[in-house]
Amino acid sequence: MATNSNINPVRNESAIIDDFIKVRKKRHLTQAEIAKKANMQQAAVGRIENKSTSPRLDTMLKMLEAMGYTLAIVPSAMGPASEITLDINSTMDTLREDDLKRIKAYADELKEEDRRRRMEAFEDMMSLCRPMDIGDDYKAILEEELRRKHGYTD
Repeated sequence: MATNSNINPVRNESAIIDDFIKVRKKRHLTQAEIAKKANMQQAAVGRIENKSTSPRLDTMLKMLEAMGYTLAIVPSAMGPASEITLDINSTMDTLREDDLKRIKAYADELKEEDRRRRMEAFEDMMSLCRPMDIGDDYKAILEEELRRKHGYTD
């Protein structure tokens, strides 16, 4: 197996454990509650959290599952944005067809609302140009240029 010599596995493991602790505390769960749900001893969770022992992968998965989480494998070069994309994609794969249609309809509504707001802003901008004494030819040229720039064509 190829490894990247720039990656420090101790630091990465430590960061994962730190994230685990943050999530556990955010969810107001105790080590004992995690241990019970994961069929472990509280002391084992404590040793992992204080980093005196390294968790095995199956142990970490059980602990995460006890909190309603799981691990995801993401390309390291892509960073956190790829984690979100993978999470969204995996969620989308589990949705029913009618749920997907509702999500698409909602996204279409958002796009239409955005288009409407941009058009209103464009019209407001154009209303500011009309009182200017630049002549009708220049007003027409300005309006056409603004329409072209902002993608509003009749």
